[in-house]
Amino acid sequence: MAHLLADDAGMTVYIGCPRLLGGEDGGTVLSDFYLAVLGWPRYDAYGTFFLSRSPKFRIGFDGDGWSEQRPPRWPDPEYPQQLHFDIAVPDLDAAGTRVTAAGGVLLRDDADHRVYADPTGHPICLYPSEAVTAPTVARLVYDCFSPRSLARFYEGFLGAPERLEDSPERVVLDLGDDDLPNPAFQHAEFPAPRWPDPAYPAQLHVDYRFTVDYETPHYLTPAAKAAMARAEELGAIHLRNAVYADPAGHPFCF
Repeated sequence: MAHLLADDAGMTVYIGCPRLLGGEDGGTVLSDFYLAVLGWPRYDAYGTFFLSRSPKFRIGFDGDGWSEQRPPRWPDPEYPQQLHFDIAVPDLDAAGTRVTAAGGVLLRDDADHRVYADPTGHPICLYPSEAVTAPTVARLVYDCFSPRSLARFYEGFLGAPERLEDSPERVVLDLGDDDLPNPAFQHAEFPAPRWPDPAYPAQLHVDYRFTVDYETPHYLTPAAKAAMARAEELGAIHLRNAVYADPAGHPFCF
């Protein structure tokens, strides 16, 4: 294992969702959509829905990061996506049909992938891949002005020294773990997130766990404290309690 993340809930990506969506509970609607797209087991923990196919990685749905003032409207830079999933699928047409049947909207059809919006407007990209037999979240993609600069932060923070792609426009790190999405960074110009300002929302954010210790809150363990110090040394800003922002403004938690 190349990275420093824990084997249990090492990475949780929260997708912001409104309290109500079409008159229904927003977390239910959005988790229904991703359940149809990914086919992963779903569970409810303390009122928040999660999808997970591995103990290491899960997707949660809550209102933190959602803003009625500036919902995502890709590709409009004034309503930015901030982060999005690249999902590898064995059959692009079949996967696209599942997305639209579940309430997604096709935004763009490129030669090598398709961009869809989920029911709240968050974009996702589908890539055909012969390497997978079921939908897989292959990459978590960060929009930022300088991909190489932000990649250096996450290389040191997560312990991922290998790059699968490396150009001024796009960098992809290799976590060396099939259960986790690889962090990727692409050039974009947009209003950066300013959590918790609803005029500059985060849209998605990540919780990181660096050790498994059920006797101590995970953000207070020695490994978490070391990761916090490492993050600050690499350029992160401490926002509140266990909430930090990376050098591009994306908030993340311990």
